[in-house]
Amino acid sequence: MICGLGSADTAETLLLLAARPIHNVFLEYLVRAGALGRMAGFMGYKNGSRLEAVMLIGPLGGTALEVRNPEAFAPLAKAAHEFPVQPRHIVGAEEITTPFWQAYSAFGARAKWERREPMYVVTARDLPRARAGRIERLQPARESDLEQIVENSALQHREDLKYDPFALDPEGFRSRHLVDIREQRWWVLRERGRIVFEVHVGAENARTVQLGGVMTPPDLRNRGYATRGMHGVACQLLERRPAVSLFCDEENHAACHLYEKLGFRNYFYYRSWLLDQTDVPG
Repeated sequence: MICGLGSADTAETLLLLAARPIHNVFLEYLVRAGALGRMAGFMGYKNGSRLEAVMLIGPLGGTALEVRNPEAFAPLAKAAHEFPVQPRHIVGAEEITTPFWQAYSAFGARAKWERREPMYVVTARDLPRARAGRIERLQPARESDLEQIVENSALQHREDLKYDPFALDPEGFRSRHLVDIREQRWWVLRERGRIVFEVHVGAENARTVQLGGVMTPPDLRNRGYATRGMHGVACQLLERRPAVSLFCDEENHAACHLYEKLGFRNYFYYRSWLLDQTDVPG
């Protein structure tokens, strides 16, 4: 049975997600922040009274889920098809997203692309020591950095996800980044006053902090800024959590090589789909 999840379901939802804390860091982070009851897109699948799956369809169509019972995929797909906000970007561990996509695509959904993404994890034991003992210390971005952050982030979306959310909604994109800057989610490395590397410090739980939005401006690439920046942010975050994690398109060989050189290890695989919503029947 599919049901909406509210604040009364918090403890049971966290119990389900806690079985795989690195897989479910994003969902766990939202639930611990009080999202159940505030975000309409949280749904669950119950077998009798037992919660066996959780799905979130965010306000922009980002879709994440955790499933413990394979019988949940078909009803979750039907619920997603009937939800007012259609999934746009489905992301998660491939053993979960693949059967969900098979069920959901039966309703007419079409993908712009599908890809496999290693989930990389690094711990203090695996992170190499900095040369000459030097560790870069990244700083939270300032509000005055907003335009640089927005420009770099929009380019990162175009290069990585092959779509342009800034072009679709410039003010919404800018306002979301401003909120993240105020919450100290964007960290930057500067040189001569310019941002030479930026990274988004996202969801976290007791086990890991998840990074995203890794970006070096095109004219500054191949100068070592990404290596220095990633090493620095990992060192800083490993002071507060046992691991740092991120996922990356497996076809982005340069990025994968960088992370592996810094001691990141492939923990499992994500598989994600970016959908063409115009093809989904209403």
